[in-house]
Parts: sequence; C-alpha cells; structure tokens
Amino acid sequence: MDNQRWLGIHIWMASPRLYELIHELDLPEAAWVQALFDEGRELFDEGQGLFVYSYRVGTHPALSLGALAGAHTAPAVWHTLERWGSEHASVLAPAYASGAGSLAALSPALQPPVRELRARFESVAIRDLLLVIAHEPGGHGLFFTAPRASGVRLHTRASRSLSRLAAELGAGLRLREARRRADDQRLSASERRVLRLVANGAADKEIARALGVGLSTVSTFARRARSKLGCAAGAEALLAAAPGSEQRRRQLFARLSPAECDVAAHLLLGRSHAEIARRRRSSPRTIAAQCSQIFRKCGVAGQRALAAAMLGEAPLSGK
Repeated sequence: MDNQRWLGIHIWMASPRLYELIHELDLPEAAWVQALFDEGRELFDEGQGLFVYSYRVGTHPALSLGALAGAHTAPAVWHTLERWGSEHASVLAPAYASGAGSLAALSPALQPPVRELRARFESVAIRDLLLVIAHEPGGHGLFFTAPRASGVRLHTRASRSLSRLAAELGAGLRLREARRRADDQRLSASERRVLRLVANGAADKEIARALGVGLSTVSTFARRARSKLGCAAGAEALLAAAPGSEQRRRQLFARLSPAECDVAAHLLLGRSHAEIARRRRSSPRTIAAQCSQIFRKCGVAGQRALAAAMLGEAPLSGK
C-alpha cells in the first residue's frame, strides 16, 4: 500500500482521539491547540515538522497568531512559515472556508500568497505542503501545515479523509467560538441556570418550580440571556454540554457528509434554514433537504432533539 493511500486510512480509522479533540468545547484555546498538535503530529509529520496555527482577526491587536512546530523542524522552514502565516492569515478570515490537500488545492483567492510561499521555499528544499484548513466568519481560524520534500499527490480516499477532517474542524471551531462568546458574557447565576434547564429539556413550569419563581420570571431570564448571547432558542445547549459529550458528537458527526457537518454546526447554534442558506450561499430548499438527512442519520426528530443528542446525555440511536 503506498504512503498516500495509507495517509487517508490512517486519518479516518486510526485517530478517533483527534476527532474527539476537535469536538472538545471546554479546553482553553491554548491547551486545545496543543492537544491537536500532539495528536496531529503522529499523522502528518514526515520528518519536516508539523505547524498548527491558531489565529484571530478583527480583535485588538488586529491579529493574534499562535503556532507550534515539531522540535526537529529546520529553523529555516519554521521561520518561513511563521512569517508567511503572520502576513497572510488575515486574507483567510473574511469568509468561511474549509479545505484540505496540497498547495495547488487552495482556493484561487489564496493563490497570490501561495506563489509567494513557493518562492520562499525554494531556498529550504520544500516542494509542497499538506494542509488542513478551517475558518469561521468571526475571524477565528486554524490550520495544520505539514511541509513535504516532494509534491503531495492524494488518492481519492486520502482526499476524502482530509476533507472530512477539515469539515469537522470547521464545525468544532464554530461551536467553540459560540461557547467562548457565551462564557465571555456576564450572565447572572439565574439566567445561566434557566438556560441550562431549558437545554436539558425542562418545561417552563418545571423551571419555575426548581427556581421558586413565576413563569413570567422564567421567560424574562431566558429572554435576557439569549439577548446577551445573541443566540436563538436552541443554542442554549452549548452552555450545558454534558461531560464526555465529545465522543457522542464525534459518533454522530461521523454519520454525516462534510457539507452536513457544517450545516449541523449551524443547527446547534440555533440558526434557521434561511440563515444557514445565506451563510453557506445556498438555497433554503437545499438546506432543508440536508437538515432532513442530518436528522435521519442521527435518529432525531428535529433541531432541538439534535442538540440534545449531540450535547446532552440521551442514548444514541443505532442508525
């Protein structure tokens, strides 16, 4: 079996921990990136190092870039990638994108900085890069970069495996960003408790009894919390993800196509079909069909049930 085919099988079948890490919502960002790097190094590093960049644009300062590299990586390769990443990460952020493959597989919008990178690499004996890239519209991005001394040529199975990895990484970024924004807000203890109870399926009357307040007070707490978070009903589940639910999300995401992974992440954020269609530059009819497939594959009846299955403690369907 050649190396490129083995790469795809290795990623898909031998790295469940990497996929579980992608869906980990509670690890601090630095620890999350470090864990992804440690796990990804076993898969991607062929002697030239692995670089994992995490960046955020539109903040103060305008760009925050963190990167990790293997200890044996040639300093010239590392510094070349570090400079290039710092200079061009902001180009990737304006629109959502995810993808994987070689330098040639990147979108046309990225070809100018890629040509520049190729020119820089001529002096350090690097011919190509294996890339796994994910971004989300809030300006947060993450990409794995593994230099290669020869050109990257991926067979179909390897390409599909890498595309799935990129899709799930994009979904994980979206959920982590929503969770981070929720954690950054100053919700009162009562507002947070109401949202957790809602996320766990409690009815308003049950919440009122649990808190010892009236129904109107429950509605007020929920409305204020959603307003602070800027989220729709259904996204509260992100605040109440059950411990160990990473494995559950991984099992359910494994049933979905790459496109469905992205749509599912939107659904977990409480977004409507129309909003998902706008963000994905698709039609509401296409999104509705994809949602139906997601619900069928995950064995749930709808959007709220999907959130409960992926973020709660309900037993998995055998589908």
